[in-house]
Amino acid sequence: MERMDDLQYEGLVLYQDTEYARFGADALKLCSFLRLKPEDRVVELGSGTGVICILGERKTGARFTGVERQARLVALSQKSAQQNGQAIRFLEADAAQAPDLLGRGIFTAAVMNPPYFTSGEPSPNHSLADARHDAARTLETFLSAAFQLLCNGGRLFLIYPADALTELLSELRAHRLEPKRMRFLYTKPGMAAKRVLVEAKKLGKPGLTVESPDWMQED
Repeated sequence: MERMDDLQYEGLVLYQDTEYARFGADALKLCSFLRLKPEDRVVELGSGTGVICILGERKTGARFTGVERQARLVALSQKSAQQNGQAIRFLEADAAQAPDLLGRGIFTAAVMNPPYFTSGEPSPNHSLADARHDAARTLETFLSAAFQLLCNGGRLFLIYPADALTELLSELRAHRLEPKRMRFLYTKPGMAAKRVLVEAKKLGKPGLTVESPDWMQED
């Protein structure tokens, strides 16, 4: 069932379908982690409902392009942007196709909230399973696409499970995306970190800043 949600920011709305993947706390925390300027050209891989593109465009003034393989989510994202009067492009494609379709080295920033569950039973909801499960090693696909799409010195912003940080850092460096900034997210005092936010730089030099931790709600 389609519904229109109030994003509670400058009158922005977002269309979502209850039968498809919807945005959660991860997307909002990632959006707040972005450091962008109006002159930035930004691509989001796996843009889902489009919430990061929509909020990010309004908050930073940067130009956003969303890439999402689920046609229904692309249509809803386009409808949301039109309702909000925003000139955001949403492309129906796999992340691996994005460099061929959009061009190489033309974006100053990339954003991703890649699928991350590598074990357990996928959700019976196919849209949710596509959004959250990494059966086909999607992280490597996303990072490879990001490297190609970004200009030299371009920045990548992403969120990932904190307990998989070692894997993430290894893959970032393997794709020549140097981690530069990190923030851990917690759900409860005394508990282990739930997520980690990372900013990486294409062909960057070593040097990492770990910021003060932050809190997030459980989805």
